[in-house]
Amino acid sequence: MSGGFISVPSIGAVLVPLFVLVSALFGPGLLNVPCTPYLIVALSLGYLERLGPWSRSVIFPGLYLLACLTVGTGLAYSGMLQSDVWDNSLMGTPFLIGLGVSIINLIPLWIHLAWHRRFLPQERFQNGGLALLGTLVAPAVWVALFTIIYAVSPIGSYGSIAYTQFQIEPLVQWASVAGISGIEFYVVWASVILHRTWKNYVRLDSRDSDTQNWGNIGQGRGDGLDTRRCHGRFRLFRRILFAPAPTFVIVTFVIFLYGSMRFWNGNGTFFMKPLSSTMLPTVRASCVIGSSDSNNMSGYLNQTVEYAKQGSEIVIWSETAVLMNNSQMADQFLNVAKNISTTYGIYLGVTYSQFLDEQLVQSKNMFTLVDPQGEIAFMYQKAHPVTMVETTVTAGPNVLPVADSDKFGRLGGSICFDMDFQNFIAQAGKKKVDLMLQPSWTWGSIGRLEASIQSFRAVEQGFSLFRCGSWAPSTAWDAYHQLFGYTYNLGSGSFHADIPLRKHVSTIYTAVGSLWSYICCVYAIASLVLVLIPQRFLDQGMARLGGHRLFFKVGSNDTSIDGSNASENNNQLASVDQEGLAHSGTAEESV
Repeated sequence: MSGGFISVPSIGAVLVPLFVLVSALFGPGLLNVPCTPYLIVALSLGYLERLGPWSRSVIFPGLYLLACLTVGTGLAYSGMLQSDVWDNSLMGTPFLIGLGVSIINLIPLWIHLAWHRRFLPQERFQNGGLALLGTLVAPAVWVALFTIIYAVSPIGSYGSIAYTQFQIEPLVQWASVAGISGIEFYVVWASVILHRTWKNYVRLDSRDSDTQNWGNIGQGRGDGLDTRRCHGRFRLFRRILFAPAPTFVIVTFVIFLYGSMRFWNGNGTFFMKPLSSTMLPTVRASCVIGSSDSNNMSGYLNQTVEYAKQGSEIVIWSETAVLMNNSQMADQFLNVAKNISTTYGIYLGVTYSQFLDEQLVQSKNMFTLVDPQGEIAFMYQKAHPVTMVETTVTAGPNVLPVADSDKFGRLGGSICFDMDFQNFIAQAGKKKVDLMLQPSWTWGSIGRLEASIQSFRAVEQGFSLFRCGSWAPSTAWDAYHQLFGYTYNLGSGSFHADIPLRKHVSTIYTAVGSLWSYICCVYAIASLVLVLIPQRFLDQGMARLGGHRLFFKVGSNDTSIDGSNASENNNQLASVDQEGLAHSGTAEESV
């Protein structure tokens, strides 16, 4: 695909972007399949690498890849704004989002390839520790870009590739260490390793002949070369150990070991403890599922009383269950709620949409929790209304409400979309929330995805989550991602769960926050500088820092920064043992 402005594409050049399209359709979107993000990154990286450096001939193939990625992503989110009746006029927005996401997804790959084109000709960067650093460029840039995007985006972290790993429990548990940025880093890094392994797999055949020269253990020659050969073997072993693929395997083992043990031992069940010694006391929590379309206030109040009589100690309503035309109406409604909570000794969380003007246009989305004494534990206004959907809803302060209780610990509150915003929900970890109460309402097909996304927050921040959802799943999760209740409901119904009374679980992520994201930002900036800085300045700077000669490939010769021919140095390095050690460079490069 090189040469003129337009060239005849090969079969692979046509099919690979189509595979990317299909993978994107089942990637980060409403049809999540865990393996597809790895394929998207690996296939796109291989395709762009085969295009070669920038020239006019790569314009059309590059646009073809971008178009396929855009179409796949757009189709993945095509149901994002749809309700029960499909509206084709709403299809433009998902594809615009797909175009933006596709461009952002390709930026780390372009920087990765630029980095490798500059440094890979050097032998020292082809394997070992320096090659490992090269494989970290794309994941670091990815995390850095999306850290910025999540901070300013009106949809928060919605769409993160981390959420596609919902079915892989050990990776979900990794959120307790590095948050979703840690999972994103792993997915992209795994994709880079997959691409690298696929590209170099043929070269693995050389290992047998290379390692035959190591000799048997204890076998010596008696000519003084054994010591030097041992040093060579150690050098080779060290470079293989810190090569990208072995390091990735070790990290994967650690992540999966940690995640599996955290999930299965969350209740203290390590080494066959009897069930009776691991059970925690529970609280009966109930959810009144309503819809402001029907505005059935009396019916929801009767449901609340019924659940209280049946033993529920916490009752909350789904998001915006009823409408309030003014503040006087809201006060009267809250007085009724206070009466119920004191009569039955329950925590009652009621939700309502309160209009702020006489024209009944602007409103605020409210969640008020009343304690068993009839006092308002907190009154919370939704901080992050859904963009393009809650256009007439006024946002409240970006402050997560909490209330302390003697029996249930510290209760927190949030409303639906709030939990997609990391800077908001991070307050739950800082305030050591034990049980998060979350009214929710969604539409169309996004409810399942939102319920999955918000379960990550419980793992990150160390709280139990009780989610009361209308037109979406209602769920109950603990801090170890163990599920205690899950049911679908439309605009009416109920949900009950016995939630373990677990205290807040301290996690590494709550202690260090977004430290991993910041580390990736620093690494990404450093990588970008090394890519953009003129070659002569890079050579001079590295020479001053280390005093080592850097060998760059210029045409067919290897030339050092002082202009000497690199072959002389290579001949000196290879002169130790022509029979054995001269082959070590090939073995190192093939890993």
